[in-house]
Amino acid sequence: MAYTRKNVNALTGSEKRRLVGAFLEIKRTGEYDEFVRMHIDHYVSDGEDGLRAAHMAPSFLPWHRRFLLDLERALRRVDSGVSV
Repeated sequence: MAYTRKNVNALTGSEKRRLVGAFLEIKRTGEYDEFVRMHIDHYVSDGEDGLRAAHMAPSFLPWHRRFLLDLERALRRVDSGVSV
């Protein structure tokens, strides 16, 4: 299914409520907290030479793209009409 992502500033009031509702639901179930933990785990370095995939490394952009796609999939399981 194809869908269009909108700039958050262009969302209608109803669309904003649906997006916030989806976020609140994945927060309620603990799934959002897993995304936070994953991001922290891949952000913190292992030391002077231990850069992590999420930041300070060449994989920054593709890692975050995948992270946001996974987050969007979680939100869409709650409400198929929302996007990031």
